[in-house]
Amino acid sequence: MNKIFKLILISFLALLLGYLFLEWSKKEEVLVPEKITMLFVTQPSCPSCEALEKTMQLPTPKALLENYFEIKMLNLGEALPDGLIPPNGTPTVYFLGANDVALVEPMVGEKQEEVLVEFLEDALLEFKNTYHVDLEEVALQKSLGEK
Repeated sequence: MNKIFKLILISFLALLLGYLFLEWSKKEEVLVPEKITMLFVTQPSCPSCEALEKTMQLPTPKALLENYFEIKMLNLGEALPDGLIPPNGTPTVYFLGANDVALVEPMVGEKQEEVLVEFLEDALLEFKNTYHVDLEEVALQKSLGEK
């Protein structure tokens, strides 16, 4: 009886390890993007969108956007990447990482410079926490390597 129990236990463990190995090998490798995608949902004749775009051109947000973000524009009603909450107006801005996964909650509406910078910094922090890559450190290392 003891031998049968051991045989069943060994068989069960072998099946479990085989299953775990298959699940592990199925995991999709995530390629860490070089920049955060800033998906800006707009529409024609949107004063709030225009105001946000002007705020994005101020020195601090502009520097952050140029260094760490890739801006993509999308018109309201166009298809969003899978899994994103549909916009509830414009402007709506999504901050996306690998495979178009949202890093932080979408930013909705026109924002003053301080609030926009907070969203950008939150996205950078969440990128760092998610992918264990500090885009600011990477940019610093690149700039030191180029000198």
